[in-house]
Amino acid sequence: MKRRGFTLIELMVVIAIIIILAAIAIPNYLSMTARAKRSRVASDFAALATALETYRTDWNEYPVTDAGDKITDPAGVAFKELTGSGATHNTDPGVVATAAGDMPPIEYMTTTVLTSMKNPYDAKVPYTYFGTKTTWELTALTGDTAKPKLVRTNEDTTLTDASNGS
Repeated sequence: MKRRGFTLIELMVVIAIIIILAAIAIPNYLSMTARAKRSRVASDFAALATALETYRTDWNEYPVTDAGDKITDPAGVAFKELTGSGATHNTDPGVVATAAGDMPPIEYMTTTVLTSMKNPYDAKVPYTYFGTKTTWELTALTGDTAKPKLVRTNEDTTLTDASNGS
């Protein structure tokens, strides 16, 4: 007798195998995307930290803000200071040059690089910067209730999870 198709048992075995493989693959995929997003934030913050530390080396202080400054906002203090566009030291008559003898404006990061830094958790919610003359803090909101934001400071070079209360 010639068989023309699959039996119900064979189809059920194949479907069960597919379900088992999906049950293994989907959680791995989700954890991989979470790690990739966190890695993107860590990479962006490392680049920003390098620019901020270079800025401090030149001017003996960090860019100062009153509140959370959106990193990608061209009107923001951090953006102006890091790109050299309208930075404080460009107009300060008492500042002639950096400690190394460089004349302002100094471009620590290009406008293109800063504007390309998008929060991978939500591109509509940009990274924020808060700085005093002696400290700085970078923040990325994640939208996760358990870990609502990621933070990096000049004192802690690792990316840490923080609650809204901190």
